[in-house]
Parts: sequence; C-alpha cells; structure tokens
Amino acid sequence: MQEILSKVLIGERIKNLRIDHHLSQASIASILNISRSNYSQIELGNQYPTFDTLHLIARYYSKSYEWILHGETSDIENPEPTNKVPSLISNLEKSLAGFKKTIESLEQELMAIKMKELKGQ
Repeated sequence: MQEILSKVLIGERIKNLRIDHHLSQASIASILNISRSNYSQIELGNQYPTFDTLHLIARYYSKSYEWILHGETSDIENPEPTNKVPSLISNLEKSLAGFKKTIESLEQELMAIKMKELKGQ
C-alpha cells in the first residue's frame, strides 16, 4: 500500500527547521524566492511545496528529500558530500544549448524581416 504524504507533517518538519535556524517566515520565503504567504501555507500544511521549493529547502538545511517528506533518513547516517560540479556543468551545458537555439531562431527571424524589407523596396 502506498504511503500517503501528510501535508501537515511535512509542514511541521519544514517549520521546525526554520525555527531551529532562528529564521522568520519572510526571510526563508525570500531565500526560496516565494511569497511569505505561500511559504506560510506550506508550513500550515495547506499545500505541498513544489519540487523546486522542496529542493531549495533540502539544500538550504542540508536535509534529504526523504527526511522532509517522510521524517526518516536512509541507512547512511552521514553520507559523503557528493561532487555537484558534474551536475552543474551538465545543467549549464543544457542551458547554453537552449540559449544557442534561441539565438539561432532570432537570427532566422531577423533575416526573414530583412528579406521582406528588401522585397518591399
């Protein structure tokens, strides 16, 4: 049977992390780049955090998704920090590839506009 994630319990864990770090809702919401009211709804258990918000919370507090979502940790008590450089490089390469495609598309649009202008003269 699949475990049902409790918004309330997730919110309580997130709230306890914030309180343990002596942060206000406004300050952590700013760090997470969400509104304070949105963050408040997460703490109250009225809504789940988005994946991006969950990811930022986990990174900020150095907690696993597993702990935030389930209140449990894996068998490894203190895992070795992972090398995030390859992942960052991969993400950057994907972003640059998307940027390159956008620039190429804009170049094609500009050429089409110039061709229309030349035909109109």
